[in-house]
Amino acid sequence: MNARTLLLLPLCLITVAAIEGCGSTSLNTAGLARVAMSSSQALPPPYGSKQATLTAASSIATFQQQVASHHIGLAASSTSGGGCTGGIQYTIVLEWGGGKPSTTLSAYDCANQITGNMSGDVAGFLAYVNTQLTPTSSGE
Repeated sequence: MNARTLLLLPLCLITVAAIEGCGSTSLNTAGLARVAMSSSQALPPPYGSKQATLTAASSIATFQQQVASHHIGLAASSTSGGGCTGGIQYTIVLEWGGGKPSTTLSAYDCANQITGNMSGDVAGFLAYVNTQLTPTSSGE
């Protein structure tokens, strides 16, 4: 290696580390006590809503792992669907121990576009969320 390469190598490594750090800002889920998840679909059929509540330590641990592996975070600003009709609205409320205020994650999946207040691999995370949700009765 020449002197120039030796000088540029640390700079390149720092740049790569900074870029990697920017993409891995997962939501800190330490102290998570309960997760309430729901989805609703008004149009097109099938209509309906689904929900789940996670309180068991193992379920919360799996949820925390999914948040981390999909790098789910709160977006700097929320996006909204531009006139899309139909789709599925997701709401995920994170409740913390120790009196900390709850955090609400939301996403709207319509026409292969996901909007809301989450960042990261939201599509992958919603695939996990869908495995946890169960239909609510027609009376709810």
